[in-house]
Amino acid sequence: MKKLRCNKSSVLTFFLLPVGSLLYSQQSGSIDTKIKEWSTTLKTSLNAGVTAFAIVGAFLIFIQYMQGNDQAQKNFIRFVIGLAIFGLVDVITHVFV
Repeated sequence: MKKLRCNKSSVLTFFLLPVGSLLYSQQSGSIDTKIKEWSTTLKTSLNAGVTAFAIVGAFLIFIQYMQGNDQAQKNFIRFVIGLAIFGLVDVITHVFV
């Protein structure tokens, strides 16, 4: 089996190519249109992030409780605080952006 080799230039190309094409495709239109598109993308990304954080975090806390982990209650409190902060950032973004 061959080992996959990655160097810095290939990783950089892998990440910059989609970003460059995205920026190039948005050359047409006014500044207001671009800002509205970016704010919509930001809001959608934050919604997806909060949802993923809530589902994955709740699943991990549930597994800890089921295993009888002593730290599960502390982790649950940290999870709720983190979810509240992340959700608050999402709400503030939706209100002001």
